[in-house]
Amino acid sequence: MKIIETSLNLRIERGKRKEDYLISEDIAKRQLSFSDTDVYTNVEFMDCDNSDYLKTFADCGYNSFTSLDAKGRGILCEIKKEYAVKKIGEMTEPHMLHLRIEKGTEYIDLITVRLLVAGGNDADFKDRNRQWNKVLGYIENLSDKSHLVLTGDFNHGVISNDINGYRNRPRQYFNYQMIVKDLKNKNIILYPMEGNSYRGYMKIDHIATGEKIVVETAVYNDVFSNTEIIGIPDYSCIVANIQCA
Repeated sequence: MKIIETSLNLRIERGKRKEDYLISEDIAKRQLSFSDTDVYTNVEFMDCDNSDYLKTFADCGYNSFTSLDAKGRGILCEIKKEYAVKKIGEMTEPHMLHLRIEKGTEYIDLITVRLLVAGGNDADFKDRNRQWNKVLGYIENLSDKSHLVLTGDFNHGVISNDINGYRNRPRQYFNYQMIVKDLKNKNIILYPMEGNSYRGYMKIDHIATGEKIVVETAVYNDVFSNTEIIGIPDYSCIVANIQCA
């Protein structure tokens, strides 16, 4: 199975409404330039002017699955119609969508997350830690974690090679090493990737899997220009190939 994760870079600026924004057919076509993709999972989706974008995926054989908060923001998954899909669970703070994707006797539990951010100070990183613990609690309550595929924007900030690098900084309350350790304690392994997913200097998008899922390859691929225009992705895509062990 080939999975692509990215951010659609849709958000509401002060004084505007979600109806003021557009995600275009061109964005869909550029995502679809990755051949033979089974699943596209997108964070920072918004219920704005998106009919042409969604129709482009539908015309190429995909079904749409969303989880949106009260402001119409959240997660969008586009999944090939040959798969049977069930929505298992969702959250709005953080944004989280859990889908079981089945074909024949094989399946994955795809959980896409985006931790919400607010300012980058101590209080913000403490809140990111709170959101992360909600995700961990959800995973802990799953009867079977072995087919888990966890991906998305973890928003843990810049990674320090030395844990002491977070001392006296907001990231002492929530960081990459915490995530890796927390997942490992649940027999979920975060796949190590080279490069960065955001603006060439931060690696905050990841993919992690349970013990019955093997990541064959996972790389960052930047098909969009580095932009600040809302509705044009400003993250690299994760392009991952997985299989059941």
